Amino acid sequence: MLHKRSIKEKLLKGGAWAFSGKIITAFIGLSINALLARLLPPDELGAYFLTFSIVSLAAIFAQFGLTKSTVRLVAESMGTERQGRARAFITTSLRICTLTSFIIVCLLVFGAGEWIAKQLFESELISQVMGLAPAWVVIIVFQQLMAEVFRGFHDIRLAILFGGLVTGLIAMFLFFTLWLLQGYSNLSQIIQLMLIAGISSIIISSLLLWKKLSILPLQSDDKINIPEIISLSWPLWITSLTFFVLIQVDLWIMGAFRPQEEVAVYGAVTRTVALVTMPLLIVNAVVPPLIAEMYAQGKTEQLEKAIRTVSTLAGFPSLIILVCFLIFGESLLGMIFGEYYQIGGLILTILSVGQLTNVWVGSCGQVLMLTGHQVIMMRITVFSGMFAAISAFFLVSKYGGVGVAIASSSGMILQNLLMLFFAKKSTGIWTHVSFSKLDLKL
Repeated sequence: MLHKRSIKEKLLKGGAWAFSGKIITAFIGLSINALLARLLPPDELGAYFLTFSIVSLAAIFAQFGLTKSTVRLVAESMGTERQGRARAFITTSLRICTLTSFIIVCLLVFGAGEWIAKQLFESELISQVMGLAPAWVVIIVFQQLMAEVFRGFHDIRLAILFGGLVTGLIAMFLFFTLWLLQGYSNLSQIIQLMLIAGISSIIISSLLLWKKLSILPLQSDDKINIPEIISLSWPLWITSLTFFVLIQVDLWIMGAFRPQEEVAVYGAVTRTVALVTMPLLIVNAVVPPLIAEMYAQGKTEQLEKAIRTVSTLAGFPSLIILVCFLIFGESLLGMIFGEYYQIGGLILTILSVGQLTNVWVGSCGQVLMLTGHQVIMMRITVFSGMFAAISAFFLVSKYGGVGVAIASSSGMILQNLLMLFFAKKSTGIWTHVSFSKLDLKL
């Protein structure tokens, strides 16, 4: 049974791994982007950001919401001592993702990727690397799925390592070596090195996952019906797609209506502004299995206290980062990416305000998705995503990156306020920052 001490232990142990892992991941991510800004000219860096966005969207299509449902059902099954059910769900999810990945790969190979590159973004650079995109999609799909399986087991250490940290470390080493030996590169070579890093991570994580699964019993009454998985996963799938659109539509609109050099600046800024939400990402790396377990056990008061405590603790560093961006934004962009990218200072400030709201409301989205209210979450993200996309479309021609940033930040604020309201209405749980709820004696 989960008791107060175990809640604190899980938060502290998982939080320690999440904190160190996310901080290292953030440093690696900035280092990789700084190296790319020096290895690639601005037009190719812009094409890289757009290609990665296309591949990431295709990966979300292929995952079919299973990364989110995996955390919930594995955590619930392990928390109620139904280990065989957890194993059955994991193996079924892997089979489904294999099938959906094959379908997405076929679509990319037989024309969808080429159409996006040439018709939507009018980019010959992106078109030239579309042959590498299918392999990149498959790598991202299984990297994220296996990381969420580990998270469902409360193994935050492995979830952090194989959710991107190992891939990032290998990629950073390869890019740094390339910079020292060659000093420049091209888009195709960069993506090939990313594929090497991703494959290496998946091989290691697959071996570790097999070791975990092999000790779990598999009984006939623990089999899971495909319709059960689909009914749970499809709203989460739509939510993930729409949320991804919400955070990427600004880059796509920039790619469709502005020069690739401006896309490079905007993409560099979005990578930097992610530092504001890093504390919340740390929280969301730890709390999902706790939410699933404690809500299923009816411990809503304890759950609210735990969530609001960690949300409040996460709010302090985010506010400090925002202040630094307001004062030193242009200088930081120049130091990380080069002098050319200093023109993105105002965009950095605008996007940071929207992301600070994301931190302030806490893990309300996770609460909705992991307590059976995924349909509500889906509707919120669809509405907010449409609002952001339409606003950006009307602002991009006249105001460029600044206008798109205003639309994106407004959509983010709208989504977070709606999630906070409906999380309270649906579950009775507030998740936002509150000093009165700060309780370090969980």
